[in-house]
Amino acid sequence: MATPGTPVVLAMRDGLRIRDDHVDTLRRLDLAIHLLTEEEQARDDARYTTVHLLPEATTDRELEERITEALVSTGSPFALTFQETDIVAVGRANSRHGVHWSRPDADAVARDKSRQRAYLTANGLPAPRYRAVGARGADPEVLNHVGLPCVVKPTRGASSSHVELVRTPEEAGAALDAVERLARSGAHHFYDVLPDEWALVEEYLSGEEVTCDGVVIDGRFHLGGVHTKVLPDSPWFEEDLYTLPHGDPGVEDEITAMVQAMVSALGLEVSLFNVELRRDSQGRFRVVEFSTRISGGHVYRNIRDVHEIDLVELFVRAAFGEGGIAERGRDRHPGACATCIKFVYRDGIVVSNGVGRAEASSAFAAYYPLAEPGQEVRSAPEGFDLCGLLSVRAPYEPRLHPAQVHRVADEVLRELDVVVAPFGARADGTGRLDTAQPAEGGAARH
Repeated sequence: MATPGTPVVLAMRDGLRIRDDHVDTLRRLDLAIHLLTEEEQARDDARYTTVHLLPEATTDRELEERITEALVSTGSPFALTFQETDIVAVGRANSRHGVHWSRPDADAVARDKSRQRAYLTANGLPAPRYRAVGARGADPEVLNHVGLPCVVKPTRGASSSHVELVRTPEEAGAALDAVERLARSGAHHFYDVLPDEWALVEEYLSGEEVTCDGVVIDGRFHLGGVHTKVLPDSPWFEEDLYTLPHGDPGVEDEITAMVQAMVSALGLEVSLFNVELRRDSQGRFRVVEFSTRISGGHVYRNIRDVHEIDLVELFVRAAFGEGGIAERGRDRHPGACATCIKFVYRDGIVVSNGVGRAEASSAFAAYYPLAEPGQEVRSAPEGFDLCGLLSVRAPYEPRLHPAQVHRVADEVLRELDVVVAPFGARADGTGRLDTAQPAEGGAARH
């Protein structure tokens, strides 16, 4: 490992609030973190050696230049990110800096779902049927190729934003219009400019969905965890429950072999890696998307707790060239406990959003409030806002898993201090919302 105080550049234009565990690991490794971000609250965060505030709406190319400058000025051997929208800029800057394990071409493929689909097809890896579309929209040939119902999604989105299951050509057209508006808006750093093809129309896979996180060391993929995902019963793909462990070693082995084939085809040497998969009507897993980073929120911490493997630490140590890391990557517990992340959605104006009495529960692990008091939040189809992310722990009981940890998540959810007033609520004389009107509390929205 590098000597104490070795500098690294962390580029996170946004997303810091749900990466506290990632950052704390860098601090635990005694690194001097030089942060590039647009988030002003980071200025006073003592975990960072320096904080360089970026202008709002910094583009990928601008971020690449700022990272390159920071690598030189701080003497950092490499830069890293845990944010999906920043992987391309970080990869390019690392390559310019002479980082031998950087693979900017792989980062660029991972960041664009149309390029992902082409890569998967070219390498004989299982993926949905698809067409990448732009201004011409979903013409009959496109819909005939993928079939109805089908899925419409942005090529450069994240967090399931504007991903929709459509059943008719008219619904497909409306969904594509919404994706085009998103792409033209420049929101969330998804698109700096509008490319020729900005949406995917792809085959709908109706089976189980999972997300897999791991780390690549010396070209070999080491599994962290496979989360089982529960999605609400709607045309939207808002994530609801993320559960560990998967509980089936055979599934973990199957997915690990599939991911290794992807990693080898991409030529990755050292990298974090995430893959989302769904089963088709025949029960076979197919790759929905992948990225050269790991999940945010509490996914990373839950993998540490359940499988006793630290993906960020292993990645950083491998990036510094420390020996013996691959052996540590193979030392993984099958399931030390069970965990579940509950995604908290609401519609209205946030009155309060905090831990409340939930913190007193022995099952409580963490709560990330992602909406401030006074903020308007909207769930699909009106918006894709998250009120917060709740994480809980429970004993791993294979015969009861995952139902028992889902029950625990619902119980702890009711203890959160989450109050959302309906739209149209009036402020009282102090400027605060009149919470005497009906408001949504901590109950789950399914």
